[in-house]
Amino acid sequence: MKAIGHTGRRKEIIDSYLDYFNAYTARHWDELIMWLSEDVTMFGTGVDEVALDGEKTRELLLREFQQAPLPITYKIVEAEVFEVSDHVVYLMLIMDMQLICKDIPVVFESNRTTAIMTFKDGRWKLVHGHWSQPDRDIDVGESVPYRLLMERSRQLEEKVLERTKKIIEQKEELEKINRTKDKLLSVIAHDLKNPFNSILGFSEILAENPDQFDCDKLKSMCRLIHQQAQSAHSLLDNMLQWAKMQTDHITFNPEPLLLKKLVEEAIEHSALLSHKKETEICVELENDLYGLADRHMLQVILHNLLSNAIKFTGRGGKVWVHAEQKGDMIHMSVRDNGVGISEANKMCLQQGVPVEATKGTDCETGTGLGLLLCSEFIQKMNGSLNIESIEGEGSCFYFTIPANVG
Repeated sequence: MKAIGHTGRRKEIIDSYLDYFNAYTARHWDELIMWLSEDVTMFGTGVDEVALDGEKTRELLLREFQQAPLPITYKIVEAEVFEVSDHVVYLMLIMDMQLICKDIPVVFESNRTTAIMTFKDGRWKLVHGHWSQPDRDIDVGESVPYRLLMERSRQLEEKVLERTKKIIEQKEELEKINRTKDKLLSVIAHDLKNPFNSILGFSEILAENPDQFDCDKLKSMCRLIHQQAQSAHSLLDNMLQWAKMQTDHITFNPEPLLLKKLVEEAIEHSALLSHKKETEICVELENDLYGLADRHMLQVILHNLLSNAIKFTGRGGKVWVHAEQKGDMIHMSVRDNGVGISEANKMCLQQGVPVEATKGTDCETGTGLGLLLCSEFIQKMNGSLNIESIEGEGSCFYFTIPANVG
C-alpha cells in the first residue's frame, strides 16, 4: 500500500469519511446509514463491539445511539490515506473527541480510528471501521465510558444542587436575622421609649421638688414609676426572648412542673396591673396537676397571656386561667371578657409574624411580640396556640402540653 499524497483525491476521501463521522458525532442516524456500505463490518473498544456483517453493525451502532444520545465534537490530530486499489482505500486517523455531558465538556484524547472505504454509487462509503479509545472504565458495549460519564455528571449535579440549597438556606437565615434586627430597632425606637419617658419624667419631678408632695401623692407617683419600669422590663425581656428564638439560641428542656404554682407566679407578676384595673382573676385547676414542659418557656407563655388578657379587659373585667388533664395531655387556656382580637391579628399569628400593636383599654402600649413569642414557644414544645375570639366580647387563648404521667 502507498500513501496518497496531498491531492484532491486524498481530500475527497477524507471529506467523505468526515461526512460519515459528522453524522455520527451529531447523532443523526438517518444520515449516518447513507455512508455505510451494505456489507459494512466494525470492531470497537467495547467488549462485544464486534460485527461481521452489515445487519449486526447497524444494530450495534443504533444501540450506541440509544445508549448515549450526546453530541460529540472532535479535532483531527493526524490523518493518512493509503491506496489499496482504484476503488478501495485505507484510512488511519488520530483525533481528540469531546462530549458535552450536562453542559460539562469531557475530553478523550488520542482516539485511534482506522477505516476501509470503497467507492460505490458515486461516493466513498465505509466498509469497515475500527475504533480504539483506551480507557479502563469502558463498560461492555461502549466505545466511550458513557455510563461512567453519566454517573459522574449525576454526582456533580447533586453537589451543585446541594450547594445551591445551602446558599439559599444561608440567604434565608440572613434575611431572617435582618428582619429580626429591623423589628428590634423599630421596637427600641418607638415602643421602648414610652415607658422610659414616663419614668424619666416622674423621677425628674420627684428629684427636683420632693417636698411639695404629700405621702399619698408620693406613693402614687412611685407606683406609676414602678409600673412603667415593669412595663419596660417586660417589653425588653420579650424582645430578647424573641430575638433568641429567631436565631435558634433557645433550647427546650422539659421537666415535671406543678402548674398551680406557675400560674400563681404569673398572677403575682401581673398583680399591679390587675389591681389598678380591678380585674378579677379566677384560677380553675387542681392543686396536684403536673405538666411536662420547659419551665422558662411556660413562664413566659403564662405571663404574656395573662398580661394580655388584663390589658385588653376593661375596668372590673374578669380573666379565667383553666387547666385540666385529658389522657396524656394537659389542656390550658387563658380567657377574658375584654375587647377581643381582630381577624387581621389572628392571621398574623397563624403566619408567624408579629401582630399589629394595639393599645389596651387603659391605653397600655405593646409591640405585638408577646403573642408571637407565646406561639413560637408553644411550637417549640410541639404544640400550637389556638384562639377563639369575638371582637367586643372577649378572647380565649388555649394550648396543650404533655402531662407528667411517668
